[in-house]
Amino acid sequence: MNIVVTGSIAYDYLMRFPGRFVDHILPDQLHHLSLSFLVDEMRRQRGGCAANIAYNLALLGERPRLMGTVGQDFDEYRRWLEQHGVDTSLTREEPDLFTASFFVSTDQDGNQIASFYTGAMARARDLSLRDLEVEEVDLVVISPNDL
Repeated sequence: MNIVVTGSIAYDYLMRFPGRFVDHILPDQLHHLSLSFLVDEMRRQRGGCAANIAYNLALLGERPRLMGTVGQDFDEYRRWLEQHGVDTSLTREEPDLFTASFFVSTDQDGNQIASFYTGAMARARDLSLRDLEVEEVDLVVISPNDL
């Protein structure tokens, strides 16, 4: 089956703060909020809705084609996807941007502070399924993106 998966392709940066955020926030000074937390653990995960769906389809024996926009830092992720059965030929690299990235710090109580950088994903709206040969596609999976 010829499957195309569209949507977000991103990195997830997951960090752990060994304390409690609440101990560093002054409730009467919220209008002057400026915080910095020293984290003791960080890992980068491969993420993005479309990339995760495509990877799981590959685990089921399919060879999905991933369609989305990525940045200049995507080479390692691309190689990993290809090695795991995902065709990345429909991804478009934006050399002046980084791949979309989610950054989250979690404290010992499970509270989180997060930021999301859309990066190359902001240009996904320039891609079109109309550019594909219809007879070559059996199924299109449309997952969340920056549209």
